[in-house]
Amino acid sequence: MNYDHPQLLDRLAAHYVLGTMNARVRRRFARIMRNSFAAQRAVADWQTRLAPLSASIPAVQAPGRVWRAIDRRTRPASAARRWQERLRTFLIGMLKPALGLFFGIVMTLGVMHQAPGTFGLQHKSSTLAASYVGLLTDSTGAPAVAASSLRRGEILSIKVLKPLAIPKHHVAQLWALPKDGKPIPIGVIPGDGKADIRLSAAAEEIFANVPKLAVSFEPTGAVKVPGSDFVLSGHCIKIW
Repeated sequence: MNYDHPQLLDRLAAHYVLGTMNARVRRRFARIMRNSFAAQRAVADWQTRLAPLSASIPAVQAPGRVWRAIDRRTRPASAARRWQERLRTFLIGMLKPALGLFFGIVMTLGVMHQAPGTFGLQHKSSTLAASYVGLLTDSTGAPAVAASSLRRGEILSIKVLKPLAIPKHHVAQLWALPKDGKPIPIGVIPGDGKADIRLSAAAEEIFANVPKLAVSFEPTGAVKVPGSDFVLSGHCIKIW
């Protein structure tokens, strides 16, 4: 296998960062990294590219059945009860960010790489074109809408990941939430499927100072300010 091939290294580095390699392959790739600057750079690129995406997904609470299973397995060692409590506290602290990071990375990576052309994200060599990417979640933290645009593009591509229950005579209005200032209406998104929204200016002009996106259900017709609570929200991230 030619590990100097850029596309192969990019694919292996992605699996390495995601933790989806089996133990044998991971050990082999770790040995390759020790002597390959190209492999080290590919892994560093993926870590840099994916790390900010964890902010788009809230931490995930481990189900109660996980702790009950841990309790059953450790119950025989009754003399070590305090040690078990320390272990539980440690695991809670570790699982919350780890699960949130993994879920956010896998979901957003799947959206961005399954059909990059559909989202206006074309590959150049082994890297993605400079883009703005947003992943909006509902009140339960479930990913619901993905949005992306090339940095200097004028089309915002939308993919609905979870069907929206839009009330009758209402529309799902997408908003950009700048650091300072009022929400900016971007356009209406569908209840399911995909859509392209033509922006009023280049994405760089609209999203450069926008850290978050949101969706509210508004009465049919043009609206300039949100008239109801946001039902979806998420971070707007620069990928370059």
